[in-house]
Amino acid sequence: FLELYKVADRHNLIVMMHPIATQQQALEQALRDYPNVVFLFHGWEMANWATALLSKYPNAHYSLDADLFGDSGFFYNAGNKENFSIRFKQNWQNTLNKTVGSWKSKIEQYPDQFLWGTDRGGFLWQYDSGVGALLEEFSRAFIGQLNPVVQEKFAYKNAERLLQER
Repeated sequence: FLELYKVADRHNLIVMMHPIATQQQALEQALRDYPNVVFLFHGWEMANWATALLSKYPNAHYSLDADLFGDSGFFYNAGNKENFSIRFKQNWQNTLNKTVGSWKSKIEQYPDQFLWGTDRGGFLWQYDSGVGALLEEFSRAFIGQLNPVVQEKFAYKNAERLLQER
């Protein structure tokens, strides 16, 4: 992908990717070699080491999307919207508490590098309007738990800034 990063650098493009753990070293090299390219990462596979990149590279950003909804295995393997909706509502507060516990301090530590994302997965039911409304309501509850100074940045201002800078 090194040639693509050169193109992104030349044309002031954002590079979005869903890396896996084995790519951490290559990502660090790309972040270091292309400091003018904005890299936007997402995906549960790198959730444990995302902040390591954010702490070293101001051109690294992380989009928090399906990870907001708790155990990604449950979200991706719920089977259908009914099963997901029932279980998600039953575990709402527990999931919210866990998500806040996992992400709040990270977002507040790097308030300019985290964005609220919209990636939901690959099953058609995950894009149902009822599921979307439920996920949006939960996301807003999560955002409401962040420091007020950070809420708008995470919710939309960071994304807006990245796009306006292009």
